[in-house]
Amino acid sequence: MDNRLIVALDIFEEKKALEIAKNISDMVFAIKINWPLILGSGIDIVTKLSRFTRVICDLKIADIPNTNSLITKKVREKGAYAVIAHAFVGEDSLKAVVDSAGGAKVLAVVAMSHPGASDFMEKNVDDLVAVALKSGADGFIAPGNNPSMIRRVRERSMNKPIVSPGIGAQGGNAVEAVMNGTDYVIVGRSVYESAHPEDVVGDLNWQISEGLERRPGKYEILNL
Repeated sequence: MDNRLIVALDIFEEKKALEIAKNISDMVFAIKINWPLILGSGIDIVTKLSRFTRVICDLKIADIPNTNSLITKKVREKGAYAVIAHAFVGEDSLKAVVDSAGGAKVLAVVAMSHPGASDFMEKNVDDLVAVALKSGADGFIAPGNNPSMIRRVRERSMNKPIVSPGIGAQGGNAVEAVMNGTDYVIVGRSVYESAHPEDVVGDLNWQISEGLERRPGKYEILNL
């Protein structure tokens, strides 16, 4: 089975990020980085991490089409495997990301893992999934700590993969998320705050395998 774990390095320190990436590179599908690491280390961290494994740039791109295009082109030039963008900005802005991504994948955020997501996003998830599909996004971001939301997105996903944060520190369980339709699991704090990240990654991979074994047959395992 190909790997299904994505480790989020939501830290500032380049040295720590590179060390963790080097040590777990053969145990994960990808490393996900957010604004903290780019602000702390510079945009070239994308290229440096890409030497070890795939890099997903989680910039939550959410602007007008031209700005979205500029951001996407830059991270693509630096070697990003995928970018994450918001669907709520509308079809034209998300499509600008897709059109500028070149060979990089585009993951659309249609629901989030924090409590405030219930204020707006959860009420509009069906429309956000529709926008993502019309825009040509390659997959969806949906919360791993909300199994019912995973199922809802999965039912509307048109066989595009779901990638889920919210596992571990935010209360989600990898086994449960995968059983309910998640195709890739994102974990951050549980890994990078550990004194032994490799052990945590090993355990998470076991949990994902367990979830896949228990996954209902109606949920095909999808690749990103």
